[in-house]
Amino acid sequence: MSRFRKISVYNLIIAVIFTLLCILACILFPYEEEEEGQEAAALLTSDLPLSTAAAAALIEASSGQVLFASNGNLLLPPASCGKILTALLTLDMTDLEEKTTISASAAAVGESSIYLREGEQLSIEDLLKGALVHSGNDACFALAEATAGSEPLFVHWLNLKAALLGAYSCHFVNTNGLPAEGHVISAIDLAMITATAMENAFFAETVGSKQTSFGENSSYRSYKNTNKLLWQNTNVVGVKTGTTDDAGPCLVAAYQDGAALFISVVFNSPDRYGESMRLLNWAADNYMLLRPLNAGDVIAYTPAQGLLAAQDDVFFLLPETDTQDIQVIWELPLQVRFVDKNGVQLGSTALIPAGNYNNAGE
Repeated sequence: MSRFRKISVYNLIIAVIFTLLCILACILFPYEEEEEGQEAAALLTSDLPLSTAAAAALIEASSGQVLFASNGNLLLPPASCGKILTALLTLDMTDLEEKTTISASAAAVGESSIYLREGEQLSIEDLLKGALVHSGNDACFALAEATAGSEPLFVHWLNLKAALLGAYSCHFVNTNGLPAEGHVISAIDLAMITATAMENAFFAETVGSKQTSFGENSSYRSYKNTNKLLWQNTNVVGVKTGTTDDAGPCLVAAYQDGAALFISVVFNSPDRYGESMRLLNWAADNYMLLRPLNAGDVIAYTPAQGLLAAQDDVFFLLPETDTQDIQVIWELPLQVRFVDKNGVQLGSTALIPAGNYNNAGE
């Protein structure tokens, strides 16, 4: 009984903290709906195929820039693509090596399944592989119980996590995407959530694996990834399929092109694989991500401050036509006084296209 009380108090404290952070995020970063007719556009229009999906979005992960959207803010059921958020929250709050005992409730979850058995013991890592590679609905339910103690509390945390990431359109009712009234998210917000998830090394490796195996003895399982694009293009590095009667065929896909990571989302597409590849190829053909500075790179020296370094990686996403002749400009004050704090911003960085060098100082 004492252990139960400790877990309940811990979960309550976490829920309160999440709620306060969510309220603060909503105050500081209010969600603004795009005006009708403005979002179904691309930054470049050359050779971009029209979307046949109910909704679609295309972003570059490092910059967070939306390159294309068609009904990008329309709220739709994501089917199993919503498991991306389930995995991200689990990775934030648990240890991969932690073992959990499968409950009768988790074992009873149907549809797409890894056929968990009541009393079976698996690690968080095993369950995440089952959820992301084979799309196990039961694995997601088990992850929720292992993380929060119950699925309802975990789902509450899911929605708070989405809000903290700026995905204010998200309203999840369950962990796995099974049809449920009010279980919705926009294509743009799901793309942004995926960009954050891909920063996690385990998540990226798992969704980019063509097949996976886990467990021991009677718990051993082996599965092929449900994402067919992994076999069709070597630049594809994930992410997740989803299909239900309500949602239709859905796909979140990621494409690595040099430093750029393009992420596409299509909801209810009659050709989810073909349409995703057309969007991703268009992005790779038309955009380039430049990284002129890495975090820690020294850019200047002053007697008072010593070496001045870049605080973060610096990215610039530009159309291919604008990357032929680019100059990096460091904007620093003429005089830098001594500051006894680390991480103080002293200046900024800009890119100046060819032909504008003479105007850079104006």
